[in-house]
Amino acid sequence: MTASDVGYDHIHTWIKPILGPVHATVRVTVAWALLCLLLAQRVTPAALARALPAEQAGSGRACLRRVRRWWCGPPLEQAFISPRLIHTALSVLPPGTPVVVALDTTRLGPWEVWLAGIVVAGRTLPIGWAVIPYPWPKGRFRLTTLALIQQLQRAFPTGVRWTLVADRGFPSAALFAQLRQGGTDFSVRLRLSDWVTVGKVYAMVVDHLEAGRLGVERRTTATMGCGRPGQPLVPGWIVVSSAVAAPPQHKQNPGTLRERAARARRHAQHRKHKQGRKTTPPSAAVRRYAQTWVLFTTAPTVAQAVGAYAGRMSIEETYRDWHHHWAVRAAVVDLPTEAMVTRLIGGVCLAYTLQMHLGQRVSTDPLGQQRRAQWTVTDRVSWFWCGQRLFDDPGYDWRDWLGQQWERLEYPVVAAPATSVPELVLAEVA
Repeated sequence: MTASDVGYDHIHTWIKPILGPVHATVRVTVAWALLCLLLAQRVTPAALARALPAEQAGSGRACLRRVRRWWCGPPLEQAFISPRLIHTALSVLPPGTPVVVALDTTRLGPWEVWLAGIVVAGRTLPIGWAVIPYPWPKGRFRLTTLALIQQLQRAFPTGVRWTLVADRGFPSAALFAQLRQGGTDFSVRLRLSDWVTVGKVYAMVVDHLEAGRLGVERRTTATMGCGRPGQPLVPGWIVVSSAVAAPPQHKQNPGTLRERAARARRHAQHRKHKQGRKTTPPSAAVRRYAQTWVLFTTAPTVAQAVGAYAGRMSIEETYRDWHHHWAVRAAVVDLPTEAMVTRLIGGVCLAYTLQMHLGQRVSTDPLGQQRRAQWTVTDRVSWFWCGQRLFDDPGYDWRDWLGQQWERLEYPVVAAPATSVPELVLAEVA
């Protein structure tokens, strides 16, 4: 399938209300980037250049120059984009399903990328992102996390309750205070070395576990922080769960067990010979609770806290789609500036949302279900994978079906956010 078959006009029509009041050239550039990414299914410059239509392309060198210029324009304004991405994600969330937002980072060579997304169908639909250099500049990690959370709190519709879930790299009193202040629920995993107050005793989590102040399958009142300006006191509950998430059925075999054991040995060897900062071997208590989930949460029950946090694992599947299928890491490592990386990640988030949306539609369409039964015998395929087949399926021509979907695809029209939108951008490199 070519760019002419899919149709640039359809992509441009879909992206126009999401980007909002920006210069027309910005919309043109982003629309071309999304179209080429959907067709190439890779974000590397060479793959995107080959996806340009013949009537729009010049020599190979000219196509590469054009693709590289796509990431040199002004940043995509998330204050306007995030509410529309949230609206799109909520439209495919089954009725009555709790809204869980997973937050995590991924290392892309010299860059650290934040991604926040709503958990849907085993993946996360992106609603916010951020980028900083790696190694992290002093103080930037926490400031970037807090800024992203504030942006999401402003972007969510009034009356929609959502829960933030994040791994052990994020807990801080400042983060929990920001979530409390914005009325946002959370279930965030603590490190065993984090300090909390339980029963008027201020100690590390591992010490509370050893002393019996925290117990498995118990919900215990606790306080995070020490009362200083940068570490405010934040009340909550600590939930301890020893139920280790079982791998999927196709991973429960001797081969996978050997692979996981080998990976654990390599990790232990790496820690033993790690250069730079000296590390001490984990204590017996730390090894004992290594697979235990210790969650700081606002959930009313243990089951709800554990269930919400389990949704965080879906963001790992999204990262696998990015890096394994779309080669995002390979495309980002050579970009020289933070602004270029931020713009590229924004384009990836928009394209991922569109492909997931199309994959959801083909999974529920009678024709799509018939074809899906031919793709797999286990029905264990994601919306992302189904959306991918729309553009490279060798056994069926989806052009007519796609033409019908563009006409009915929901365009996210939501109220303007409370924050002011920056002035229109007057220049863009196309």
